[in-house]
Amino acid sequence: MASVMYSLTVLALMGVVLLLIATSAMLKMIRDLQAAVIDLQTHGGPALAGTPAMTIAEYASGDEQPTYVLVVSASCPACRERSREFVDLATEYAGGHLAALTEEPACATWFDGTGVAVAVDPMLLGRIGVGVTPTLLKYGADGTESWRRVVGSVGDLRRLLDLRAATSDPIGAMETTARRTS
Repeated sequence: MASVMYSLTVLALMGVVLLLIATSAMLKMIRDLQAAVIDLQTHGGPALAGTPAMTIAEYASGDEQPTYVLVVSASCPACRERSREFVDLATEYAGGHLAALTEEPACATWFDGTGVAVAVDPMLLGRIGVGVTPTLLKYGADGTESWRRVVGSVGDLRRLLDLRAATSDPIGAMETTARRTS
């Protein structure tokens, strides 16, 4: 009976080792994908220079101020948290116009009574083509899209809005700042 227990213990330990190896391989793939995304975001502009920027007339402000649009979905658990922070920032924000876009009326209630303009428009959402939520998009005064970034945390949202005056590309600004500090 003892030999059976020893055998089961050895098999269980081998299983744990295999799980650790598999987890390590998945983490390496995630790091590689993150590096590729950062590389695309920093060097993607010249590579995509032939692609015309999308202009959305609904987000043309006409007053030389950019419009920041937070795209949210009711099925996204992080969207509610980001929308709360977006609403908090709307009260003190003076660097442009803040708007939200969703396809579900339930999400529009997240922004009730705030300074955030909400559009519940599945057609506009389809035309813009956002696949991941929450996403922040920046539109110039003429309604031309400047950039779009997935908002992974509340800190990301604050960082993306705070860098508005320093640069039109917040990822490039982060790299420049990182090079100066290192």
